[in-house]
Amino acid sequence: MDILIVDDSRSVHSFYKSILNQFAGITYNSAFDGSEAVEKLVDKKEEYKIIFLDWEMPNKDGPTTLKELREKNISTPIVMVTTKNNMNDIKFSFECGANDYIMKPFTKEILQQKLIDFSILGNES
Repeated sequence: MDILIVDDSRSVHSFYKSILNQFAGITYNSAFDGSEAVEKLVDKKEEYKIIFLDWEMPNKDGPTTLKELREKNISTPIVMVTTKNNMNDIKFSFECGANDYIMKPFTKEILQQKLIDFSILGNES
């Protein structure tokens, strides 16, 4: 798998998938909260090239999930994806171990650029 999408909203998953299906060869998987993401990455040892992680989720929020994954030595690049836009929140996400940050709502172009930045897609896509 190339991408793990972690978000509690099924409509957000559908939005990601509608974009990702436009790129040949991209594979993805879903988790609907932080606990499920930790299970996939730590317990089942699933591997991904990048993780898109929502901040506000039930059971285990994004920052808690992020810290736990980093404590468990999961080094996969993680992009925090959220409506939170104040500088303290952005700074906190990086302190927790995020590699990048995307504001919701985002566009196909923003997602595509992140995939290029993290070498999931080539520039020609």
